Amino acid sequence: MSSMKSDTWNSISEISYRPIADDPSATYTLIYFITGNPGLIAYYDTFLATLYNLLLGSKHNSPNHFHIHGQSLAGFEDWEKHSSRSSPYSLEEQINISLQSLQAQRIPSGPRQGQPYDIIIVIGHSVGSYILLELITRLRKSLSIIDIRAGILLFPTVTHIAQSPSGVKISTLFRIPDFAKRASSVAKALVSVAPRSVLKWLVGFVTRMPSDAADVTARFLKSRMGIWQALHMAKDEMDTITEDRWDQDIWGIEHEELDQKRQIPRLIFYFGENDHWVANHTRDALIAARGRIEDETSSSKPTMMIDENGIDHGFCIRHSESIAEKVKVWIEGVMSGD
Repeated sequence: MSSMKSDTWNSISEISYRPIADDPSATYTLIYFITGNPGLIAYYDTFLATLYNLLLGSKHNSPNHFHIHGQSLAGFEDWEKHSSRSSPYSLEEQINISLQSLQAQRIPSGPRQGQPYDIIIVIGHSVGSYILLELITRLRKSLSIIDIRAGILLFPTVTHIAQSPSGVKISTLFRIPDFAKRASSVAKALVSVAPRSVLKWLVGFVTRMPSDAADVTARFLKSRMGIWQALHMAKDEMDTITEDRWDQDIWGIEHEELDQKRQIPRLIFYFGENDHWVANHTRDALIAARGRIEDETSSSKPTMMIDENGIDHGFCIRHSESIAEKVKVWIEGVMSGD
């Protein structure tokens, strides 16, 4: 870890790494992270910490200052500001809350305190990738001063999630009236009798999760509304994430237009090889239709890759370090314009 001073903090519902700098000529880059479902930022603690340390040692670190911020999705934490709410949040509400949070981000200290960031790179995991694409679309349509330079989409669920192996199974359950609320009530009744320490042990024993992930899962299962929120949002995902709905502002063009007034964000998709939340045929169709061809050097179309290392959809459980190393390289490429 670098000796640079930092106002870094990790809370239950928020993780931020923000080194304190006193150079007014430095470039400030915000790495804004959006979780998957269930939307607890604590699952990504190791991933974000590793990425932060890698970026501190990056060749692009000086005179650039990388700030990382991520927070839990709404409805998953018992102590969030709207914890008195009695119903779960929809996917549309999650998008709007993420948009408001991103727009509120400012340089937190130093001679440029309170100013907007120079560069914004957004990372989304799973449904967080769908939220990422929606943020880009809405910001561009509103002509916002917030300009996302690039998006990194990890194991993205951005089209036809209901056709995935897990989507097919859970969609069947959602045909049961009010399934999300009923199932969450049953689950809460079952876990309520077990102390959190015992539940953590059971989660680790059954799932073989590492201790830190098992602890986050136990907290999620014991939370007031977490299970209901996760299931309610999952149903919304099945209903909403269907056809490819984006235009040139997202997918880019084969050759850059010389008179284009606003740069199309660079998008990097990293798919799983056999992702239970992404059907192989829908993934391959998206890559064929929207991905950049290898020799398209002047193209603004997305880069799309498929993992070859057997990494699971929930990479943050066991593969945080290896994915952080890849993301660091992609961020360096964005910074250098490669």
